[in-house]
Amino acid sequence: MASADKSHLPRLGRVRAVVGKATHDLDAAAFAELRGRFPGGLVLDLGTGDGKHVLAEARRRPDTVVVGLDAQPDAMRRTAGRAAAKPARGGLPNALFVWAAVEQLPSELTGITDVHCLMPWGSLLRAVVAPEAEVLRAVAARCAPGARFLITLNLHAWRPPVAEVGGTAEPTPETAAGALAEAYAAAGWRLDTADYLDAAAIASLGTSWTKRLGSSRAELGVLALRGELGPQDGN
Repeated sequence: MASADKSHLPRLGRVRAVVGKATHDLDAAAFAELRGRFPGGLVLDLGTGDGKHVLAEARRRPDTVVVGLDAQPDAMRRTAGRAAAKPARGGLPNALFVWAAVEQLPSELTGITDVHCLMPWGSLLRAVVAPEAEVLRAVAARCAPGARFLITLNLHAWRPPVAEVGGTAEPTPETAAGALAEAYAAAGWRLDTADYLDAAAIASLGTSWTKRLGSSRAELGVLALRGELGPQDGN
């Protein structure tokens, strides 16, 4: 998740890739070479956590680079190690795990075709529900025209409210289509649909968070926000 203390993060203009217990920097040329091998697009999973969703997406879209980004690298190290294995051993060369905060996206991350933000927590949750226009604009500015986004909100963050949701009311499809959609539009995010996910749709997200939360509740409330984003004139 995004972190308030960013002093430990890599400088902009360098992709810090997590591979198991190690990290290494990819310069612009190396990242461009990776993009060239998988021309289907670039999926960015914000606040990827342990990165299980990245593996699922990379398998589903083998022609696409899928990047899991998180300000805390430790949770994704095991998954990153699995992705780095040889393809014959289950490795996924189109999956990449990057140590960075959403507030400090490496400059190489451009031309993004899909943004996923699944069950965000901490400051990332605050950024998408407050919402924080500066953070949203920064992501939109890195996207290709017509890029799509998917945000899934764990509604139990409002039951009772955690600190990150502040004074915001629990979002519903109706309220999301109102004030939240207006705030998103001002930051370059066009909200097209907002709907509750059923159990099958939640399971299909392929995240560890949904499994953990679902196992502790008779019913898991999740609101999905979908739409289009990209650079706006003047931003």
